[in-house]
Amino acid sequence: MPAQENATDPRPKTRSGGRPRVLLVGPFPPTTGGVTTFMLNLIASDLADAVDFIPHTTSRPPKKNVVDNYGYAAILKGGVLRLFVAAFATLWHLVSFPFVLWVRRIDIVQIQSSDFQTFWESCVYLWMARRLGRPTMMRLGGIFDQFYEGSSPRLQRGIRAGVAAPDVLIVQSEGWRDYLAGLGRTGPMLVLYNSVPSASIVAVDAPRNDPPLFIFAAGTEAKRKGAYVLIEALQRPDMAAVHGDFHLAAIIEPLESHFETAALPQRITRQGYLAHADLLDLMRHGDVFLMPSYGEGFPNSLLEAMAAGLVPVVTPVGAVPEIVTDGEHGLVIPAGDPAALAAAITRLADDPDLRLQLARSAQERVRELFVAEVVLKRLAARYTDLLARKADSRG
Repeated sequence: MPAQENATDPRPKTRSGGRPRVLLVGPFPPTTGGVTTFMLNLIASDLADAVDFIPHTTSRPPKKNVVDNYGYAAILKGGVLRLFVAAFATLWHLVSFPFVLWVRRIDIVQIQSSDFQTFWESCVYLWMARRLGRPTMMRLGGIFDQFYEGSSPRLQRGIRAGVAAPDVLIVQSEGWRDYLAGLGRTGPMLVLYNSVPSASIVAVDAPRNDPPLFIFAAGTEAKRKGAYVLIEALQRPDMAAVHGDFHLAAIIEPLESHFETAALPQRITRQGYLAHADLLDLMRHGDVFLMPSYGEGFPNSLLEAMAAGLVPVVTPVGAVPEIVTDGEHGLVIPAGDPAALAAAITRLADDPDLRLQLARSAQERVRELFVAEVVLKRLAARYTDLLARKADSRG
């Protein structure tokens, strides 16, 4: 009977015909970033009319004065007191997890995973959910290839076991699916792009600013996001060849001494913490989005910038090549290349017609592939499959 109902009604349903309860395990506010944005967008999407999304946070107290928040050593960079508080919070989240499954009568557990300690933590949640008989999905993000390839052979065996364990492994691009298949994942994988609401696409009818406004957003990942490369590019002598002026808003928090306002070119406005809603508002008034990263998963901020009408300048890392084609939706430059970044900035600053052309093309790219109304249909279908398998296993 459920299979017949879903043949005409694509919305996921439990065996009794009610809304399935999906536990979203991952970092919720005050944590910020792409993973948090993904889950908040999911809860606010139209799919929430058919699915009861229940958050289970894994967030820990935020760190202060950290520029390079990458690798296992990052856990120590918030100070001793913060480490103890974070350890207690993590333990509490883990201990309360089985009770949440029972009290909230969870149908599916969807775990947000990443790299380094976050990956191993997600494996613990995955193990508990499977032991308690819940269908599991694990969504993999972060700079997973660098995490895996930089691990010892023993840890690599553990990583391969972890990605083999969930009933469905959610990856963010075709490239990531191929990569995980190469690590031995043979179970179902769902390619689920990050997405933005279609309402976030703001029409661009003409160049917005003269001089144009460039935006660079690094948050607490200044080093990985290419902040040093950007500063070096802006300080190059050939930047004086820019015929028109431009302004750049750099959202970096916190900053090392290298990024203090006095050390930056005058055309930069340095900002610290900026709430997500304020960043989106800034994007709607900007012209170019700079993301010269050394590593990415599937950057949600890039989609948000493209939807807002900004021209992306990116590096070909992670899933970025599946989002932006050089010269068609933006400009693609090599990672760690200040000269190439300076040339891209100069080219866009001097050519408002090119900015308008690329901005419109970038928005069309988002509209075709990366709006929530298109992407989340695939997730809903997987929920239906898992619920059907759960019903069959119970007879």
